[in-house]
Amino acid sequence: MKGYPKTIAVVQDFINLLKMPEYKEQALKDLQAIYDLQDDKAIRATTLIDENDPEKGYNTEEVDNPNPVWKQKGFKSRKAVAELIKKYS
Repeated sequence: MKGYPKTIAVVQDFINLLKMPEYKEQALKDLQAIYDLQDDKAIRATTLIDENDPEKGYNTEEVDNPNPVWKQKGFKSRKAVAELIKKYS
């Protein structure tokens, strides 16, 4: 690997970066950004606002996000992200 990766795919990638002194600070910043991201809710389109004019858009509703970033990265919870930050801070 040359330099800090553009994409960090999974928890183990973060752990590996945190163990490298030259990348630890950036990895902690990226973890903090994941922890701080307010993506527990998502917007879902439901029905057309005007069935005769689809250009007017859709009615929407707020739902629980089934796949927040912390889950995409393989963490079991947002708390697990905080625990990793604390462990390496």
